[in-house]
Amino acid sequence: MFPATCTIDRKTRLSFKQHWAIWLNLIVFSLLFVSARPKPVAAPLRVLIFLETECPICQKTTGRTQQLADTYAGQVRFEAVFPAETITQSAAQAFVDAYSLRLPYQLDPRHKLVRRYRVTTTPEVVLLSADGKVLYQGSIDDQFYRLGRARPAPTAFYLRDAIDASLTNQPVAIPRTTPVGCLIN
Repeated sequence: MFPATCTIDRKTRLSFKQHWAIWLNLIVFSLLFVSARPKPVAAPLRVLIFLETECPICQKTTGRTQQLADTYAGQVRFEAVFPAETITQSAAQAFVDAYSLRLPYQLDPRHKLVRRYRVTTTPEVVLLSADGKVLYQGSIDDQFYRLGRARPAPTAFYLRDAIDASLTNQPVAIPRTTPVGCLIN
């Protein structure tokens, strides 16, 4: 049974009702404090970048991809997807480490994401809205305009422009481009 009184120190004695009221207030306060803490907000946009560890174009575009991820941190969630059936977790991690990618990544050996978004090439990006609608799909930029052909630097920044338009609730001017790179088998 509960004691009728509770001793806090030698001079202060509380009745059971006072003791219970203090505990109840502490519980209510802690619940309010926990629920009032800011919750992590999901980024409104998501970019999937499909990569192949052996593709030279993937290797050359990872730096620009990471720069975009850094620029739009908190607004856009970037994720790398490795669709090759033969790639292992350790090979993907080695690629991420070698090219200084700090993006979360996943393997897609059964091509679930490849089929869902009809991805054909690496590197290929898919920009998704918060509700999963494809806003842009294709190349990151125009540096590689044909297999074996590249500009010294990109002149059109398709993904960046699509992200900027989407973040300001504007339509994406170029919603699709044909990616150049290694075909997904």
